[in-house]
Amino acid sequence: MNLGDAHLRFVNTSRPQLLHSDSKRSVTASDDYYSLSEPASEPSSGDDPAAIVRYRTPPSQLHSPQPSRDLLRSENTSPRRKELPAIDTTSKTIRFVEKHSANSDTAAADNMKTWKSTKSDVSPPTPGVDDTPYIQFAIDQLTRDEELTGRRRAGVSGGDVSPIDEDFEEVPVEPNYVQQIVPRAHHSRSQQIIEPPVSPLEPEQIDDNLVPARPPEDSYRYPSLNYIPGPLRLPSLVGLMVCCLIMIALLIVSSVWAAKHNGLWQYDGLGTNRYNLFEFVPQTLGAFILLWLFAVQAALQRILPFTLLASERGAQHTGALDDVSLFLTNYLTPNLSSFRHGEPIIGLCSLIFWLNVFTIPLLSCVFQTRLYMVTSEGVWMWTTVQPVAWVLIILYWLLVVALILLALRLVTRSTGLKWDPTSLADIFVLLRRSNVASNFHGSEVQAVPIRPRPASLGYWRSSNRPSDIFYAIGEDHASALERHRQEAQEQSPRAIDLESQQPTKGVTIESLQTDVHSPAVRYRWTPWFMRDTWWILWLVIAFVLTTALLVVSFLHQAVSYGFLPLLPAPTTALGFSPANFLYSFVPSLLGMLLFLVWQPIDMYYRALEPFARLANPRGATAEHSLLLSYTAYFPLEVSIRAALAGHYRVAWISFIGLLSSTLPVLSGGLFTAEFNVPAQGVREVASMPAYYALVVFVLVYALSFLALWPEPTRYLPHDIRSVGDIISFVYQSPMTSDGAFREPRTKTDLVTRLVSVPRGERDVPRYAFGVYVGRDGVEHLGIDRLQRPGSGEMVVSGGRL
Repeated sequence: MNLGDAHLRFVNTSRPQLLHSDSKRSVTASDDYYSLSEPASEPSSGDDPAAIVRYRTPPSQLHSPQPSRDLLRSENTSPRRKELPAIDTTSKTIRFVEKHSANSDTAAADNMKTWKSTKSDVSPPTPGVDDTPYIQFAIDQLTRDEELTGRRRAGVSGGDVSPIDEDFEEVPVEPNYVQQIVPRAHHSRSQQIIEPPVSPLEPEQIDDNLVPARPPEDSYRYPSLNYIPGPLRLPSLVGLMVCCLIMIALLIVSSVWAAKHNGLWQYDGLGTNRYNLFEFVPQTLGAFILLWLFAVQAALQRILPFTLLASERGAQHTGALDDVSLFLTNYLTPNLSSFRHGEPIIGLCSLIFWLNVFTIPLLSCVFQTRLYMVTSEGVWMWTTVQPVAWVLIILYWLLVVALILLALRLVTRSTGLKWDPTSLADIFVLLRRSNVASNFHGSEVQAVPIRPRPASLGYWRSSNRPSDIFYAIGEDHASALERHRQEAQEQSPRAIDLESQQPTKGVTIESLQTDVHSPAVRYRWTPWFMRDTWWILWLVIAFVLTTALLVVSFLHQAVSYGFLPLLPAPTTALGFSPANFLYSFVPSLLGMLLFLVWQPIDMYYRALEPFARLANPRGATAEHSLLLSYTAYFPLEVSIRAALAGHYRVAWISFIGLLSSTLPVLSGGLFTAEFNVPAQGVREVASMPAYYALVVFVLVYALSFLALWPEPTRYLPHDIRSVGDIISFVYQSPMTSDGAFREPRTKTDLVTRLVSVPRGERDVPRYAFGVYVGRDGVEHLGIDRLQRPGSGEMVVSGGRL
């Protein structure tokens, strides 16, 4: 069949029109969804028989009712793109045309008449004209199938035929705005339509070629990148060193005095003021230093990834984004990851910091009672256990040295920070003009990173605007487009549909694991101790151990009457008693284990609270989500702030984290060896007031595991402990291009923008965690504004698989 100069024109979605027309536009200028002509400037097909038009194919999905004249009228009056300059050429193509006129009803009627008139007088085939494109187009329409998802595959692209997917229509946008892909209305009602946000973008915002820049010194616009959080500043470190020196001085004085003066103070009985002074005060002072040290560790761990990114070897630290945690996730073992990332000083400091968890159990047994024969009958005196005291002195001296090394490390090298990165917003602001988005392609649905992501932190200048300096996470001399092409080549080959030359879209395990709408992906991860099985196990263990403690304690009044020590009780000349050491050090160590076990639980709940708020289908304001900084506060401060904000679970869990520090203090000073006259032997007896307080705290601690019941809002696709994990949820989010993140100069500036009403809007923006349409026009799973003016809401899942 050869139709010559015959062309097809769109009139109705099910009735094509065949016309002879000459083209006044090139194929390139005409290859758009809407007609690029204006009624005033482009003659009608009837006036110009050579006008080139595109045929709009009927949908190949499930059959739907024929469109009414109202629908045709609405399509004829839809917005259109700006007119492009016409190029005189003659070509054969098939494209869509939606004719716009002042009177849409008249246009529709004319179109119907044209169809009737041309239906009977189609010209015969024209010799010498290649009809292959038309045959190929007809075969494509007859053979294309339908998929279970309701979206058909793109047709075979070849020659002058443009493959058009009927499921999506392009929405005309103004310059400097993200192109939008809007699902058409013929989708199933069960599938929620996502309209992409309208977010203004500047052409220079994302430049693949970035060069490190050195801004002018002492500039208000470009502050120095050496911010140090409060706990790591010199006054805080000096204060902590002074506390350690005081402890060292007290231990040295008590050791020397006890050795030269036959003890420190006369023993006056169990549960007295002197007993409390020697058995509970040392551990309390040690717990105060340890909590202060935890605050220093938390601040150091929080800035460590950024410090590595800002170092001269930042581009070589491929694990700084993914391997270095933003908060401590394990207190039971030392954190030695800094050695792997070229920070031996910080690694050594972390090791020394971990050794100081043993100071509280050692302080619980540093003072014991001893019989001194200063009189004929002898006197029981409090004395210092010399070996334990000198071990403590060494540990505190090591802590002082570690703090000095840490202070020198922070002073001599830049941290790469403008302010303390305590919240999600502090990380998002680094991505506005970053070029590392291609490194995170598909990372939001990956359980673990599949490749290292090199990046650096600091000031940059782009290749298209060398004079413009900005602060961001970037990649030196790296093209995001080129990297994306290389990663695509490294991917394993997928099955190809021979007809459409597209990857198959069948439902596979891989597609289910990477589908942003899949509940199995959305609710795949939560900390191991918050999973259903472990939560039940925690409850069982807590119930069994608490019940055993109560039975052993109050059955036959074993604690109040005392029990046999099973070890030698007499105190040596050095003040060491095996029985007293065992029943002081071991209970305190067990209490310390309970205290350390709760710390990562507390920290993860603080870190997950913003995501729990973002999982609300109604979204959350930045004040209650993006700006939450619970991981940077002291335990008591977290409880107060969370309670005032209505985050009661976080407030309670953080309070238990502080309350659990009393367990090693009370349990370490609970027992002491005394001679029991009725039994005529030595027994280990307990201070009953302290024991009752310990039992109450243990009961509260055990019952607090009920507050850890698994909650769907705290489930995420993957971990959130690293900077890369956070970036994976927003690397294509239009939110990072909002004005609130436009190069704020201070933290106050950023907070003010996020809690204020944007210009031209009525309400404070709300943010959510769900499925959004990214700047690349593809659906992603992560964080974005819940709704933007003129667009639909995000898909926020409210359930759990």
